[in-house]
Amino acid sequence: MPIQLYVPSIICKNCADKVAQAIVNTDPKAAVKIDLETKHVEAETQATELAVRTAIAAIGHTVN
Repeated sequence: MPIQLYVPSIICKNCADKVAQAIVNTDPKAAVKIDLETKHVEAETQATELAVRTAIAAIGHTVN
C-alpha cells in the first residue's frame, strides 16, 4: 500500500526532486510520485511511513 503525504513546503521541481531522492535514499526500490500543484507525495515503498516522514523532515521539509 502506498504512503500518501502532504508536503506543503514543496514549491518547485527542485524541492520535489530532493524529496523524492530522500525517499529513495531510505528505500532504493521506492517509486515516488509528486504532484507539484497539490503538494501531495505518493511513495510505493517498503520503508515505514515514519521512516519516510523522517527522511523528508531531515532535508528541511514540512510533512503534514
